[in-house]
Amino acid sequence: MKKLELLAPSGDWDSFLAAINNGADAIYLGLGEFNARAKSTYFTMDNIAETVRFAHLRGVKIYVTINTLVSDDEMPSFIKLVEACIAAKVDAYIVQDYGCARVLKSMFDGIELHASTQMGIHNRMGALVAKQAGFSRVVLSREVKLRDIREIAELGLEIEYFVQGALCVAFSGNCYFSALNHGMSGNRGKCLQLCRLPYTARLDDEVIGSGYLLSARDLCMIGCLDELVSAGVVSFKIEGRLRRAGYVAQTVNTYRKALDAVENGQQIDKKSEINKLRQVFSRGDFNYRAYLDAGVPDNVINPINQNHLGLKIGEVASVERFKDLFKVGIRSSHPLRSGDGLKFCDRNGTEVDSLGVGNVDRTKNVDYIYTKHRLAVGLDVYLTLDSHLEAGVLQNVRKIGVEVAISAVIDKPIIASARTTSPSRAEVKLSSDYICQPAKTAPTAETEIREIFTNIDLEIFDTKVSQISIGNVFIPKSALKELRRNLAETMRAEILKEYEAKLPQIKQVATLAEVNKNAEVKSKYNNLIVVNENSDLSSVSIAQNDLVMYAPSDFSETNITQNLDKLHNCYTNVGLALPTIANAQDCVKLQKIVDSLPKSTPLLVQNAYGIELGKGHYLIAGTDMNIYNHYSVAALQNLGINEFVWSKEIAANDTSVFEYAYGHQVLMYFAHCPYKTLWQNTCKNCRYSVKLNLLDQAGKSYRILRHRISQCYFTLFADDLTTKDNISKKYIDLR
Repeated sequence: MKKLELLAPSGDWDSFLAAINNGADAIYLGLGEFNARAKSTYFTMDNIAETVRFAHLRGVKIYVTINTLVSDDEMPSFIKLVEACIAAKVDAYIVQDYGCARVLKSMFDGIELHASTQMGIHNRMGALVAKQAGFSRVVLSREVKLRDIREIAELGLEIEYFVQGALCVAFSGNCYFSALNHGMSGNRGKCLQLCRLPYTARLDDEVIGSGYLLSARDLCMIGCLDELVSAGVVSFKIEGRLRRAGYVAQTVNTYRKALDAVENGQQIDKKSEINKLRQVFSRGDFNYRAYLDAGVPDNVINPINQNHLGLKIGEVASVERFKDLFKVGIRSSHPLRSGDGLKFCDRNGTEVDSLGVGNVDRTKNVDYIYTKHRLAVGLDVYLTLDSHLEAGVLQNVRKIGVEVAISAVIDKPIIASARTTSPSRAEVKLSSDYICQPAKTAPTAETEIREIFTNIDLEIFDTKVSQISIGNVFIPKSALKELRRNLAETMRAEILKEYEAKLPQIKQVATLAEVNKNAEVKSKYNNLIVVNENSDLSSVSIAQNDLVMYAPSDFSETNITQNLDKLHNCYTNVGLALPTIANAQDCVKLQKIVDSLPKSTPLLVQNAYGIELGKGHYLIAGTDMNIYNHYSVAALQNLGINEFVWSKEIAANDTSVFEYAYGHQVLMYFAHCPYKTLWQNTCKNCRYSVKLNLLDQAGKSYRILRHRISQCYFTLFADDLTTKDNISKKYIDLR
């Protein structure tokens, strides 16, 4: 079995220490700019070298997230940041933007790139394209199936997978909700998390449900680790760069135990560990299987609660007046302590109140707390902060095991040798400046030497003095302590030297100016119009040199053939739009359909897999490919794309590249069923209707449409039309 990696998040120094001290093998962090958590600003170009040294000394890798879309104008600043990270000896870089990947691979020979989950890699074909683009690891989309993981592993790429934390409801990298509504792009690190707000569902003008209808449950994949390891996952990722240190400490601590148990063929008390995870953060019950299984998963959304709920521990047993407070009796399975956090909910799970625990009076069955909050008997009580639990994991310290041997002989310098026992293997040997003198009265005792050298740099080293060989000598304490200081300094340097000797050597082989960003795009079509079976084509004028792209609601060969034929009867140029999401079973079906089409049929590619699936066809990269700079145009052209559509999130006037002009804009793609969320139905009693809308608190409406391949997928559209003028090459979405 390949060594398994536990990858932890860090947004500040406290969470960084918490991750290291509780057993992380690697940490991912951003440096303010160009990372998908723009609010995480602690780490900078000024402190990244110190941060990396601290981690490397303890055997921990550092991956820097530069996983946002980057404009042409920003590319020099992007390179400056990367150069600072290279100088600091960062281990690898997590990248979303194809243009950034091309620039980094062209400029820096030996640089290690990981394909961000924002690239939406979720099947073998997409992973193959990522490999061709220069990535050595793929951070898989959370919508990936277990079968797809197995197939991706066959490519020889490292596989990284999220196992704990917040789950985006939208397909990875293709959420435009925040960007198109408020100009705050998730692909630029500024997501407003509109999915966590309440919505009302309406069907034929009738309200059929309300709540947090887009708020996904958090992941907890601790029960799936064996399956994931067998499938080929080597890095297990915890979400949470904006979480507090206590959360990071506990999640890392739990998954360290779990992964060690997997590697050693042992078992842990999963129920107990899951309860600990609930206490540090959970929105009600977890999602324990993500999208791993075949078909459309249930239990993705929690419409009742969108914030930290914690672990249910009991109920309110009594409430009585106590001076100007209320004395609240809580019958609980968990003894309460001062500093704990509690949340109170009604029987429907709706939050009523929350508070921090002060004084506690404990009886055999009931804990009494005192509060100004007027609570009701019968409310369910949830523990949202276990002060004792978090204090415990935050006190953990990770040290390097060292064995020291000391030799002191008359008329010779003191000789100190040391070797690390964990996690690295480094050895040093030093001589003191002091020459040992014969003892005139009492010689220096072994116990004194042992005590001094056992205390080598206590923040870093856990030292055992394994051997002391001394004659009848006297050594001043000052000489011993100076040797100890030199030994600690030399040990740190040697450990870093040993660690960094294993790093890939990065050599700059080009400048940014030398990287060709201006690949020539030959425009074959004037305008690009995307339609489905129900589109009203009378709303636009379609010229002879325009291209009509059919985006089916039903990806059956018969349906596609019939509708392509109908379009061909009306328009000169007709092509097929490939779906954004396609699991392995979908890809088999899609490949058969594409292979049945004439090679002259253009294909609209919305995800990396389409480049491989559509080989030999004229390929157009759609809006979901998130093309944000000319470097991406060049990168995708090298991978086989012929024409391009700019990201909907920018306005970039380019006469050779399509720009979004008109239509109902796509805001999200779902791999779960919103109808199951509303009706709790199954696929056997499907409740799908094309007339389902969601309304936000301001009354703005959003449409939901379905398309089927081997399973159902759903798209959330802006219900209002978007119109842009003065665009040379138009992309029009009439779905």
